[in-house]
Amino acid sequence: MDTFGQPMRGGRHLSTPVKWVISLLVLGLFALVLFVFLIGPTMLKNFDSAHRTTISCKMTAAYAGSASSRSLKGVGTSSNQVEYRSPDCGTLVMSGGLTTEAAEKKADEVVRGERYDVEIGEGSARLKGIFQAVGVAPNVFDVQAGIDG
Repeated sequence: MDTFGQPMRGGRHLSTPVKWVISLLVLGLFALVLFVFLIGPTMLKNFDSAHRTTISCKMTAAYAGSASSRSLKGVGTSSNQVEYRSPDCGTLVMSGGLTTEAAEKKADEVVRGERYDVEIGEGSARLKGIFQAVGVAPNVFDVQAGIDG
């Protein structure tokens, strides 16, 4: 519209096929975001619970602490966790079902520089490189001293 409320002439109009392509791209982007942030993590968690694998990691540190979550309504929960650091496995986190004392004990059991067998989900093991790139720590089910550790 011009300043007098009349339709502008010579304006650029998109053809119907171009409008369809743009609409499909927007819907595809929406579906991708929905999958990555809502559906994907739930599927990965369920897959990891049913399919576990063991990886060997040289530990450099372990810290006991707590993690908290918060919903859009302001309600949140707090849980104890142990954060493991390893140059070959990245950052790994054990959470869920840990008391403060159990988390501290697990962290204290780690000897710096020793190798440990870490039980994680198979899906998380396969996506470990992507997790490290985006700063997400895979969940750990168990940590045991390795054969040579």
